[in-house]
Amino acid sequence: MSITRLAIQNNRTTLVFIAVLILLGIQAYQSIPRAYDPGFIIRATQVITYFPGGSPERVEQLISDKIEKVVQELPELDFVKSESRTGVSIVTVNIKESYSNMRPIWDSLRRKIDKVSGDLPEGVIGPNVNDEFGDVFGTVMTLTGEGYSYAELKDVAENARDALLHITDAAKVEILGTQEERIFVEYDNARLSDLNITPLQLSQILSNQNVVVPGGSVRLGKERIELEPSGNFESLNDIRWTTIQIPGSDEVLYLEDIADIKRDYIDPAKTLVKSTGTRNCRIHA
Repeated sequence: MSITRLAIQNNRTTLVFIAVLILLGIQAYQSIPRAYDPGFIIRATQVITYFPGGSPERVEQLISDKIEKVVQELPELDFVKSESRTGVSIVTVNIKESYSNMRPIWDSLRRKIDKVSGDLPEGVIGPNVNDEFGDVFGTVMTLTGEGYSYAELKDVAENARDALLHITDAAKVEILGTQEERIFVEYDNARLSDLNITPLQLSQILSNQNVVVPGGSVRLGKERIELEPSGNFESLNDIRWTTIQIPGSDEVLYLEDIADIKRDYIDPAKTLVKSTGTRNCRIHA
């Protein structure tokens, strides 16, 4: 007897069986584990090395090939590929799908890269292992404050980042759009020429003044007191009152007598973030 004929002859039993299957299916669907923003494993990383002035051929011969050879020593390696451009080498390392704990593998890769760094030509910047290029942020927030400066917004954004990092599901938080502050020393070339001071000498005077060097220590019985030399720049006034000796004379001037010193932001800005037409900071979590 066929299953179809049996189901038709016992139609009530068949309907009850179908109803039970539907109920079990609904119950199973409702109990399936789910995540609003499910995680996934990135089994690839990039080894980036800069070689200013190097042609693609030289970058490949002197950098990419050497890095590829040490990468191939990884037992977990699936495949490796490289891209050699003018002045930069990008080596992409891919790990086999069977591995899920990537941190020990990346640590082993870094040790191998450190070992080959000594064989790279002079002038090379790196190599840097970037195992975070595949990070995906699930939440983007913007921070605005009318009447607040960029520096004040940055302080608030950093406090918000510290608070967000205490959330269990927050693995990484980044702040974008912050403006970097600098101290600008604006001088008049004609004024420096009259004093027989070159801009290079002015720069050397400032760099020699703001140097952090060990001051040694003094031992008093069982105690040892560390000495910290003074003279570091702690404020704008410290820079303004830097003494400048005029070459060929005993006359001494303050830096503010020959230059304007101010605190400002880098212009043009490296990054700008806007939300509804208002400049702000952006927080990725």
